[in-house]
Amino acid sequence: MLEAFYATERGSLEDVTINGGFDLHQDLAWIDLIAPTQEEQQWILDAYKQNLPTLKSLEDISSSARFYRDDDGILHISTYFLTKNKNFQVDGELEDLENTLAATVHTVAFLLDKTRLITLRGEKLVAFRAFRARARRNDYDMDYKDPVWILLGLLEAKLDELSDILEDTHKYLEEYSAEVLNNHHREQILDLDDMITRLAHQEDMLGKAQLCLTDLRRVLTFLSRPRALGSHIYDADIREMNEDVRSLLEHNTFLFQKLKFLLDITTGFANTEMNETFKRFSILPSMLAPPMLVAGIYGMNTDVLPFSQGPMSFVMVFGIVLFFLTAPIIIFKWKKWI
Repeated sequence: MLEAFYATERGSLEDVTINGGFDLHQDLAWIDLIAPTQEEQQWILDAYKQNLPTLKSLEDISSSARFYRDDDGILHISTYFLTKNKNFQVDGELEDLENTLAATVHTVAFLLDKTRLITLRGEKLVAFRAFRARARRNDYDMDYKDPVWILLGLLEAKLDELSDILEDTHKYLEEYSAEVLNNHHREQILDLDDMITRLAHQEDMLGKAQLCLTDLRRVLTFLSRPRALGSHIYDADIREMNEDVRSLLEHNTFLFQKLKFLLDITTGFANTEMNETFKRFSILPSMLAPPMLVAGIYGMNTDVLPFSQGPMSFVMVFGIVLFFLTAPIIIFKWKKWI
């Protein structure tokens, strides 16, 4: 899929219908390719003499080759975008929750020159859709005839998406924390196995958010170098985004600590539940041992035992067995062991 945009006189972005390579012209400010076909890649090569990396190479690219400028002066940037999966539900209605990832990391390639920005990705991303909506309205009051502002706008949309994901995770952890700490009766808490699975998914999401934020910091550090963009007019925006990344990294660290605390509490509940089960099984033999001992003694073939003879012998022996059965129960109840 290939989508193209040009900058209007008022500085906003408008999309252009692309039916073939002949529709690609020099006035386009942004060309967005989503899992492009070989034909679409050939259109780019014919129109701009630009070879595109393959989607597989984006996943396998080494860290040393993620940010560089080639011999033609084109800036190459590969960065991670995080997207929450639509089929992941926090409220527990998903049947196969254990095999469902909460979020997925996608690699996006940016190819920037003086006149246009080319982006290459394998999936549709929320951050791109949000940026396009803002760019049409020109919410940022930027001149998108300069493709660097498109690049910075996409990175800011990525930052906003990560911020929303962390905010949603924080809300979920707050709700679960309130539920755990405000319920004094153990039976009112949600199923432990299910909750541990959900906390594990939140931990996975926070780990991926950490990866994307760290990667974004590296991108901004690279762009802040004097020879990267060739101008200082972008420095203020890059510094501002760097500060936002720093604050989100600190917030992500806080969420990690909170999640670990909740996971420890939930695991403690699971261990307590297991210990209670073992305690019941250990108490049961203690309750049954005395009456079984008495029954075993009176079951021997002998006449010297007290109450073993006479018409009331059965009643007397049964009373003794019943006493040794109820006495441990009363003692265990009094000690609150059961």
